[in-house]
Amino acid sequence: MNLICETFCATNLPKKTMEFRQIKYFLGVAEELHFSKASEKMFIAQSALSRQIQQLEDELGIILFDRDKRNVKLTPAGAFLKVEWQRLSNELQNIHRHAKQIHKGEDGEIRIGHPGSAIYSILPDLLSQMQQKFPAVTMTLTEITETELVESLLNYQTDVGFTRELSEHPDLEIQTLFSEPFALVLNEKHPLASQENLSLKMFRNEKFILPPLSVNSKYCIKLREMTRKHGFIPNVVFESNYGSTILRLVDKNLGVSILPVSYSCNAVNSLRFVPLQDSSELYLLWRRNDENPIFKNFIQIVNEVSNSYEFKL
Repeated sequence: MNLICETFCATNLPKKTMEFRQIKYFLGVAEELHFSKASEKMFIAQSALSRQIQQLEDELGIILFDRDKRNVKLTPAGAFLKVEWQRLSNELQNIHRHAKQIHKGEDGEIRIGHPGSAIYSILPDLLSQMQQKFPAVTMTLTEITETELVESLLNYQTDVGFTRELSEHPDLEIQTLFSEPFALVLNEKHPLASQENLSLKMFRNEKFILPPLSVNSKYCIKLREMTRKHGFIPNVVFESNYGSTILRLVDKNLGVSILPVSYSCNAVNSLRFVPLQDSSELYLLWRRNDENPIFKNFIQIVNEVSNSYEFKL
């Protein structure tokens, strides 16, 4: 605090030799209106305290206290400076407190990219834990496709991302969080919805709503492999990279889909989710050697939440 305050004093007051400790001594006397009590409270000899106040008055060219052997009171100029210097002192303390919180990762901002499925699984619990432990941290959420996430991280538009793509970019770090099963999603009014034992093969002639399978992402490759394993290439009538859009179209009975089972958590009652044997991994992706101090706290809570996460259908 002293360095910043001394700089402020040197640049904003008449004398460059003024020190912040002199202002602190003044505020101590101004509060007590008693040199002896103030000296005891600030652990300084009364003679030294009087000398510091005298030097401050000389440097400012004003009288701060009217004093005699019995009484000490502020002059009008002294009363004005007490209010203003106390305000500045409080502001500086708040600034330093804020800086410490930023240094410890307890304040600031972290920008999070995520696929739609994460909002139905890990994100709500993660955000709740972050808010409880670090209420001053601002978290900005952006639903983003896996293919766009890498570019967003490298361009410093996003700080950390959840993804289903196993990135091997040399400037990025990746960590596996958990694996969850895929599910076949169909409208409850679908002719096959009432059957007990459904398999993907039974839907080979159905209309599908899926991400663009022509994209060579690992997620789309896995979807292609799943259908080929059951002997068919899906008839994709609608394409979307966003799960919420896919769910809405299935809800309108415009086709069936394959999605991570976590989408079932908040899906409408008109949909049925049938777990499949194949699974999808969720990863955490971030810039290598990221210096954002919030990230250390963030990843600790991510690990706590992901380790305890269970999928229920």
